[in-house]
Formats: sequence, C-alpha cells, structure tokens
Amino acid sequence: MRHNKKIKIAVFPIAGMGTRFLPITKTISKEMLNILDRPLLDYAVQEAKAAGIETFIFVTNKENTKPVDYFSKNTKLESFLKKKKKIDLLNEVKKLNIKKKNMKIIFQDKPSGLADAILRTEKYVKKEDFCVILPDDLIIGSNCTQELINVYNKKKSTVIGVMEVDKKDVSSYGIIESSIFKKNMYKIKNMIEKPKVKDAPSNLAIVGRYILLNNIYKFIKKTKIGSGGELQITDAIFLSSKINEVWGYKFSGKRYDCGNKIGFLKAQIATAFKDKNIKKELNKFIKSIGG
Repeated sequence: MRHNKKIKIAVFPIAGMGTRFLPITKTISKEMLNILDRPLLDYAVQEAKAAGIETFIFVTNKENTKPVDYFSKNTKLESFLKKKKKIDLLNEVKKLNIKKKNMKIIFQDKPSGLADAILRTEKYVKKEDFCVILPDDLIIGSNCTQELINVYNKKKSTVIGVMEVDKKDVSSYGIIESSIFKKNMYKIKNMIEKPKVKDAPSNLAIVGRYILLNNIYKFIKKTKIGSGGELQITDAIFLSSKINEVWGYKFSGKRYDCGNKIGFLKAQIATAFKDKNIKKELNKFIKSIGG
C-alpha cells in the first residue's frame, strides 16, 4: 500500500524560446507575456498556490531571470507603495512573493522535450509525487490542478488533464485511448503523440496539467527520443502504465492555448470579460467594431 502523500511540489517548464511570438520574445520570455495585468506564469503559480502547492520549481534557460525577479520581494517598490499609501497595490504585490527556500531554478541548456525538463528536477523533488503545470495552457473557470489532485487522492496514481477537441485537430495533441470511464475519469491504456486523424483512438487530448508519481524519473530514463526529436513525457507515462494505473480527468474549466497568437488573444478577451471593471466597456467596443 502507498502511504498517504500530499502533492506539495509543482514543476513549471519554461525553457522554450517562444519563436511563435517573435519579435517580442527576443527580450521577454513567452511565459512572462501578459494576460491583462499579470504574466501567464502568474496565473499558473496562483493556480498551484490555491491547490496547496508549497514548493515551486522553474525549469528555464540561463538568459531567463524574469520569473525569479517577479516572484521575489521588491523592497524598493514595496517601500514606494507604502510611502504613497497605495495599500491595496502593496498587498497585491506582496501576495506574489515566494520565499527563496520554496523557489528552485533549474537550467535546461536547450529545449529537449518536456520529459527532459522534468528529469532535471529529480534531486529537488526527492521522493515526492508532484504536479507539472505548463503556463501556455491557461485554464479559466476552475482550478484544474486541484481537480487532478482530488483524483490523485482517490486513486494514488498518475493523473493527466484531458479535454475534448475537434476530430480534425487531433494531430496537434497527444491523444488518449481509454478502457473505462465514469464522471469525467478515463483509465488510460494508450497515448499517441500527434496522431493522424485516421489513427486517433479518440478526440480526448492531453493538456498541460499532470500529477506524476515519483517513479516517473525511472521511466523517463528508459524512454527513447520521440516525436520532434525530443524526450516526450507521454512516452514515459505510457511506459509507467505497465506498472501503475494512469487516469485522465476531463477538467471542468475552459482552456486557452496561449502558445499561439489566436489562443493568446482569446485568453485576453475571456479574462477581460471576467473583470467587472472592464467587461461593460469591452463589450461595447467589440460590438462597435463588429459591424
């Protein structure tokens, strides 16, 4: 029997070059691009905090120091806000701070796949099970990480966030094949990375939320280079499924793919519509340009 572990560690892989957003990503890393007044990475970290995460591990490249700056205490700014009596803003800024002992930075020399990024965290994660959050996937309307942790607490197994996609789009995703399901839970028996439409076993796509058992490191080490010349986490999870159950959970929020321009723009609008100070004016503006 596995003892009763809690998920307290989150890994954020952010070493990508953001080429689809050049030229802005020449100076700003993709996960620091803003959705309204907060960077994408902040949404991911706040999701993790709300789900009870205490240790935050960022896998990044050596040029990218912005995430550390953003989540570290800024004494000069806090003093300025205090002096100006901008207490609401001061509290907002303070809430971002992560204590140094709870924040780990790991460098990935070049983007070599999600599994490679995760493998580099082994000595920091130690023997714990953990979650992985990809900031590119902004999920609004529910805490996806918390939903997956709830399933993990019941099953004590690997859990992956999944969602339905149009059949014609399956070749852009990892797709699951499942044997049984109930209440949005799917017992996974196979995962295929970016299949052709005719080869896809379902239209249930894997998105950037994972709860991984600690033995995933052992399976990553056994994984061969896969799709795109990179180490694919789906291949490692599939290997692990020979030993452990792997579950997919169809989360209840709405996911926006902020790794491309149209998804990023949709996320901006959807987030703005959730802000009561902006919604009315935005609605009026969209109607005025819509013809």
